[in-house]
Amino acid sequence: MKRIAEFTVFVAVVKAGSLSEASRELNLSIASISKYVTRIEEQLGVRLLLRNSRGMRLTEEGADLYEKLDKLLAELNTAVQSVSSSRETPQGTLKITSTIALGRNRVAPLVSEFAASHRELSVQLFLGDRAVDLIGEDIDVAIAIGEPQDPTLVAKRIMSNPCCICASPKYLKRKRMPKHPMDLKAHECLILDCFGSFKDNWVLTDERGGHHSVKVSGSLITDNSETLKEWVLDGYGIALKSQWDIQDHLESGDLVPLLPKYKAPDLDFFMVYAGRDLVPAKTRAFIDFIENNVDRLAHL
Repeated sequence: MKRIAEFTVFVAVVKAGSLSEASRELNLSIASISKYVTRIEEQLGVRLLLRNSRGMRLTEEGADLYEKLDKLLAELNTAVQSVSSSRETPQGTLKITSTIALGRNRVAPLVSEFAASHRELSVQLFLGDRAVDLIGEDIDVAIAIGEPQDPTLVAKRIMSNPCCICASPKYLKRKRMPKHPMDLKAHECLILDCFGSFKDNWVLTDERGGHHSVKVSGSLITDNSETLKEWVLDGYGIALKSQWDIQDHLESGDLVPLLPKYKAPDLDFFMVYAGRDLVPAKTRAFIDFIENNVDRLAHL
């Protein structure tokens, strides 16, 4: 940085045409400016400026250095302004990630609307039911299940996500409806094996606050929440599903809620991003957009 300051003074002196004029423009004393130029000359071992009481002129070496430095400093200033403006104006590429079901059905419509109003941005949406390393994978914002343990990340709860044990009438024609959590052991349970899921350990809470942990089993396992929903609708077994994702099917009767006296744990959704300070404008703009549209996210 010290060398950049010296070069900046040298270029300013040449452009000003005199030490006195450069002194006024830079708000530095003539003695300070002279020391800057002398230091460069000593470091390079060549004379850059010939000076006397009547004025100054560039040597051949000085003219060559000035031409190169003027271009380099202009490029440096452009680069610095570009990076600085990213804090004020949304620009560049915004990378967003979410789970498959919520991403397809709720997040994607909002992302496309956001992109339409920010044409200066390239917006990328990645969907997957897995843990995402925001820093390692260069993700700007995640809309994910659960609050991250990493203290360097900011997490804002944006959507409650109660869960429901359910089955289709087709399945219940073949199997007796469970009355107690332990009855699930005798049923074909559909297992979602992915980040944030309950997998084969379903914990239900009764009306007195008692917990019932059931190790369920079944012949069908998937890491895709959409596939799980298709299986339960087709009558292949009992599933533990996010209620928002099956609400329409519960209301239509395509799915039947089971064990109504027992509550499954919630899997709330959070908006997660890195750092509280110096958040890029593109990230801030998307965060603000989602916060202003939380109701739509929950009810699209």
